[in-house]
Amino acid sequence: MTYDDIAQAISRGEKIYNLPLRVTYYCRVSTDSDTQLNSLDNQLDYYEKYIKSKSSWTLVNGYIENGVTGVRVDNRNVFKKMINDAKLNKFDLIVTKEVSRFARDLEDSIHYIRELKECNVGIFFENQNLNTFDPNSELILNIMFNIAQDESKKLSSRVKFGHRQAMEKGHVLGSSNIIGYRKDKCKLVVVPEEAKFIKKVFELYTTNEYGLYKLANVLASLGYYNKKGEIYDKGTLKRIITNPKYKGFYRGHTYEIMDYRTKRRKRILENNQIIYRCSNDIIPPIITEELWDKANLILNNRKESYNSSNHWSGGLKYPFSSKVYCGEHNTSFQRTHGKSKKNRPTWCCSLYLAHRLKACSSPLISEADLNSIIKYIMNSIIPNDNSIIDDMIDIYKDINVDNNYDEEIDNINQNIERIERKKSLAIDLVLNGDLKKDDLKVQFLNYEKELESLISSKEKLIKEKNKTKPYIKDLSKYIKEEINNGMLDEFVRSFVDEIIVSKINNDRNNIFLSIYLNYKENNQIRIKGSRHIEGPLDNEILCLENQKFESVDKLRADRTRNKYTYNVYIMS
Repeated sequence: MTYDDIAQAISRGEKIYNLPLRVTYYCRVSTDSDTQLNSLDNQLDYYEKYIKSKSSWTLVNGYIENGVTGVRVDNRNVFKKMINDAKLNKFDLIVTKEVSRFARDLEDSIHYIRELKECNVGIFFENQNLNTFDPNSELILNIMFNIAQDESKKLSSRVKFGHRQAMEKGHVLGSSNIIGYRKDKCKLVVVPEEAKFIKKVFELYTTNEYGLYKLANVLASLGYYNKKGEIYDKGTLKRIITNPKYKGFYRGHTYEIMDYRTKRRKRILENNQIIYRCSNDIIPPIITEELWDKANLILNNRKESYNSSNHWSGGLKYPFSSKVYCGEHNTSFQRTHGKSKKNRPTWCCSLYLAHRLKACSSPLISEADLNSIIKYIMNSIIPNDNSIIDDMIDIYKDINVDNNYDEEIDNINQNIERIERKKSLAIDLVLNGDLKKDDLKVQFLNYEKELESLISSKEKLIKEKNKTKPYIKDLSKYIKEEINNGMLDEFVRSFVDEIIVSKINNDRNNIFLSIYLNYKENNQIRIKGSRHIEGPLDNEILCLENQKFESVDKLRADRTRNKYTYNVYIMS
């Protein structure tokens, strides 16, 4: 049966249990605890018996997701496999427990319901007794998904509150991987051998004879290497020196999750962090408070002196100079080639160039690969980014056109928002029992007619507005052509802000690039070191995600040829 056949049968009053369907199931638990896994086993047993009990249904192997959040689909690999199998026509119906088991994000839920519909596959939510073959179910499902999404937001807020309460009570949260200590029941216990290293770091640095790079080499000469057997990088040493735990102080709330769905976080300014002296049984100090303060005074003085008098020109000999950084060490990549590879230059971490793998195992990147990736970005993002076009128009020509179109469009937008608020209010009335579902359908039909009329009027105004500015359209077209056909080197110099290089699964040939574009501050003074080593800034948004690219350097053997995954961020 096709999707339409099933939908028509449901509309005639047929029960979904009586239709000859190939049926699978989807189960998910959000933790790996014994209780949850036992619950999962129970679900599997239940659904297999449930599907087999329907004489018209044929059981298809189900899909089981362990210990994965339902907020976003991105990390739910079993879920994505199920969607792919639906495209291969392996089943007609998915049975799942309830709306929140399927998805808690409204955008995700609507997207995948519609994608499954295109594959002639429906979903049956058992607890709500709703199936997507029923044309009347979409409105109710939207309400349910809104409620599930709201629950995720509330849960995120409760977790944040619990973390803050625990921090204020002195419970040490977060990673147990802190050099010099091990964590035991929310308290820190000194590890004597590691504590010797911490003391040596502070003792050497407070002599004021070494910068962080030289300090790393001195420590290596004394036999101190990191857990990988490599020389300590500057970033690690800086984090050690600035960590107040070593003087017996608690520090928490250094980062905050900004988006409960994507888990995007931002660093909290020091004056908003939680920092206070702890009793020795919670965080025993490894060094004195005076030694810690002296080390940090030296660090801050060096930083201020460098910022005021040692701005880095960035070395503009090559387009990618001062733009590519090691994600592990926050050191710049440098261009290099052997005598036999003058036409095949590569970029590598400066630590690797100086000390090879003992200092850094970051990937080596072919310049041809960087050029190919940037060309793709030029052709895919820039011509379609209207904000860039607008900014460049401001550079090329000062445009002033007086009209009332913007005001009229704003008025229409306000009316659209007003109707959307009415729709939300109507849904609340249904949930509270003050309005019947049948009445809600009638109201929604009226609202949709009003919205359709307003949107049509808005589109007409926009068309008229565009007709009054033909030269703007021509100029935009010219700029697009200029960007598309422009020199790659100039694009890199003008628009590529920074590229952060890291490994995937510790594989030097499996490379992840975070690429940041900046078309608003091209002439900013740069300070040595990446601005994006900890991720995108607050005003930067993800434009391309998990893009794949295989090295064009055909002279390398297939088994060592680089493979790339990259994200592209752009200033909003």
